[in-house]
Amino acid sequence: MLAALLESDPGRFEPSTAFRVAQHAAGDHLTVSSPIGVSPAPLAVSGFKKKGATGSVQASMAGLLGPLGAMPPSYNELVMREERNRAHGLSSFFDLFTSRLAELFVDACDKYRLARRLRWSADRNDNAFIKTLFSLTGFGTARLKEQVRADDELILRFSGFFAARTRNAVNLRAMLREFSGLPVAIESFKGRWLSIPEGERSRMGQQQGVQLGINSTAGAAIHDFGGSFRVVIGPVDYEDYRSLAPGSANIDALFALTRLYVDPSLDFDIQVVLKKEHIPFCRLGEGGDPPRLGWNSWARVASADRDSGDAIIIEPRNAQRQSDQGGLHAA
Repeated sequence: MLAALLESDPGRFEPSTAFRVAQHAAGDHLTVSSPIGVSPAPLAVSGFKKKGATGSVQASMAGLLGPLGAMPPSYNELVMREERNRAHGLSSFFDLFTSRLAELFVDACDKYRLARRLRWSADRNDNAFIKTLFSLTGFGTARLKEQVRADDELILRFSGFFAARTRNAVNLRAMLREFSGLPVAIESFKGRWLSIPEGERSRMGQQQGVQLGINSTAGAAIHDFGGSFRVVIGPVDYEDYRSLAPGSANIDALFALTRLYVDPSLDFDIQVVLKKEHIPFCRLGEGGDPPRLGWNSWARVASADRDSGDAIIIEPRNAQRQSDQGGLHAA
């Protein structure tokens, strides 16, 4: 897409970006030439054309020929005369140096611009900036990244959040909002029931005895507020609601990203809130999106008067096991 835009409207690109787009589109098969003539080129990088796996572009930002070239004007006149005679050998010879000089010029432009180096790096394994970012986020070793199996782009994109050793709801909310493009809120200290192991439940006649207020509990579970939270997404329209259905790629990616960020000891679920004007009527036997109990099967005969927050999705068991083993997939 960028290559087609560069070919049709090169003026929309900054010179070094235009060169990188051409370089990325053609790879090692990019031919760089200097514009020749007596009139200055209107653009520093222009004339990009791609044929198959090869491409060509004109770059005057570090050229040898042309009115702004480094060579004396007599060389430019000589090349112009050769071109009129359809002899391209001399200009091709100068283009060998033009290509290398243009690459060095763009490399110098990108040297201290971290975002550009991340965007246009050809070999990430040898990129010192990327290695440093992974180390700051805690994913500096290759084996750890293989165990986590999260997308490198995802970790780099939110490296500032992962680098902070203290996890907090503000950063998690900002990260999920940026990742999903939807409204997100975090409800901390969400209550959950924790089952008491069979051998630790209070019984009369125990060998050590039961003392009220010390080691006695009534029931088979306790209500805990410190180890769970809820991610609230919405209100959203029905199309976004459908894209977050249980088992979908979008909801799995949100679970994976959240689990990658938070402490493994914390539990969480995701609540998807649907706008009241988008709540559909439940009609059996009709085409389109089939009704699913607990998801999109509202029993009503009139328009809803409030947003629906009935859809609460818990983290899949297999995702929890993969998290314990260090294996998470994030899209």
